[in-house]
Amino acid sequence: MKSYRLKNHNPTDNDTTINASIEILDSKLKLNYQVVGDISKYHFPSKTTQQRADNLWLDTCFELFIANRDEDSYWEINISPSTKWNSYHFTRYKEEMRESNLFLTPQIKIEKQKDKYELSFETTFSRGVLKEKLDINLSVILLNHKGKRNFYTINRRNDSPNFHDRATFVVYL
Repeated sequence: MKSYRLKNHNPTDNDTTINASIEILDSKLKLNYQVVGDISKYHFPSKTTQQRADNLWLDTCFELFIANRDEDSYWEINISPSTKWNSYHFTRYKEEMRESNLFLTPQIKIEKQKDKYELSFETTFSRGVLKEKLDINLSVILLNHKGKRNFYTINRRNDSPNFHDRATFVVYL
């Protein structure tokens, strides 16, 4: 399992810490996100029937971008605290986006405490599609109650958040 402390794209707003971890074993993917701090500032959609949905990034959303190292194509997984989710495949940078069936229906667990919000996501995927040398980006969008989005990711390349930018991905072996 690899763990990361995500960085806020707005460095002046640093009262919330987000830790994320990823583990890939055989054909199983596990993600875990922990939001620590004054979580009452943020909107976490209420749990609903788990299903695929689009535009989850418009609210609080937990994301993974994953790519085989030597290929232009990549996948994006979006997970809402409501337990709605989706995965997409891109042939190259933000091109030819289509819903992907690579990742099977996940198990999504939510735990909310006074100063901590935790989301875990576990799924299986088609064996052999993801190679041994992978690049990833873990990211989170937190929507506050005033409608402002806070963007967190492993690496910041510039002030504008761009989770699709392969230059911000990190190596996952």
